[in-house]
Amino acid sequence: MITDADVTKLKKTFATKDDLKKFATKDDLKALEARQDKKFATKDDLKIYATKNDMIDFKDTILHEIKGLREEVTIVIGYKDQIEDIDYRVERLEKHTKIPPIAL
Repeated sequence: MITDADVTKLKKTFATKDDLKKFATKDDLKALEARQDKKFATKDDLKIYATKNDMIDFKDTILHEIKGLREEVTIVIGYKDQIEDIDYRVERLEKHTKIPPIAL
């Protein structure tokens, strides 16, 4: 049979109900799991953000636009002398055709 000394030893070794109240229950662990799920993004959450391919496509589009602008600037620079001489050329045309100059 179990003696009083054995019961005292068992009480020291095994946890009591009061000791177990300090630990998490199943419900506590489920609630913690639910909160943890909200902290991390899902695949659906990440679909709204740009991907690497989206960024590469955007970069390609921008570079294409920049290349076009550079070509346009090159063309305009080629006509730079003619654009700078436009006032002189207009005055000559006005004199030659006898059109009065426009007053601004």
